[in-house]
Amino acid sequence: MARRETAARRYADAAFEIGRADGTLEVWERDLATLRTALGDEQLRRLVEHPAVPFAEKEKVLRQVAKNVTAEPLSMALLMVRRGRPGAIDAMVDRFAELVRRERGISLAEVRTARPLDDAQRTAITQRLRELTGDKIEMNEVVDDALIGGISVRIGDRLYDASVRSRLERLRARLTAV
Repeated sequence: MARRETAARRYADAAFEIGRADGTLEVWERDLATLRTALGDEQLRRLVEHPAVPFAEKEKVLRQVAKNVTAEPLSMALLMVRRGRPGAIDAMVDRFAELVRRERGISLAEVRTARPLDDAQRTAITQRLRELTGDKIEMNEVVDDALIGGISVRIGDRLYDASVRSRLERLRARLTAV
């Protein structure tokens, strides 16, 4: 698994540098998303990952499926398939998206709440996170009943936890420590 992530990181870094140098980050972003969607099809995924299927057949099918994808992103995906790393394509696309967000000054925040947020709450949370990070915020909202109430936010490796569950756990730890 670590090998797959390392490979994904290297390919994503290379794709990002090419896109940044050429001024084609948007094209790479669009085309990699298209490839990810195409490879989300279970039959195509099995074909591409099957070791007994010759590369020429995999290439032919991928080129047919990805007709609208430009040459460089398609070549990157085919290179990954040829080198036996088709399973790393999803992780590569994730890493590429992370690099693009960083380039644009955007932080991805995973916001966990016990109930869905309304627009006013979403705006307030976004504003507060913008103040904390200094970046624009892209939110990924997750409803998690286990939180009981409150909010938990992860931005990169930072965790802001103001959930009722974590407060109760801290209270329990203090009471049992006495």
